[in-house]
Amino acid sequence: MSVNEYLESLLRETVLEFVNGDFDKISAKLIDDLTIEDIKEELNNWGELTPPPDSAYRNDTNRIGYSDGSGYVIEFELWIDNQKSDLTLTCEVLVDKMQNIQSFRIENLHVL
Repeated sequence: MSVNEYLESLLRETVLEFVNGDFDKISAKLIDDLTIEDIKEELNNWGELTPPPDSAYRNDTNRIGYSDGSGYVIEFELWIDNQKSDLTLTCEVLVDKMQNIQSFRIENLHVL
């Protein structure tokens, strides 16, 4: 599996955890400054999270590489009531020198 395919798989898994309300799994991925209460509070301002179409993971993911090659920031607009919303999931992916993924963490959930 390529790095891009693996990143897409991790993102898809995380988005589906949000859709399914699996807060235990989400909590394990949060950066230290973000709490599950923060996530729940933001989600309360929106309608029902729905799974995005498969094409969204390929076409609507914003991935920004760190200049030192140590990782990426990934931004993905979540889907609400079967439509893309402004509610954006931001994740950080750290990689080693061989581009093997070392960590995948949720950095933020916010309106972009």
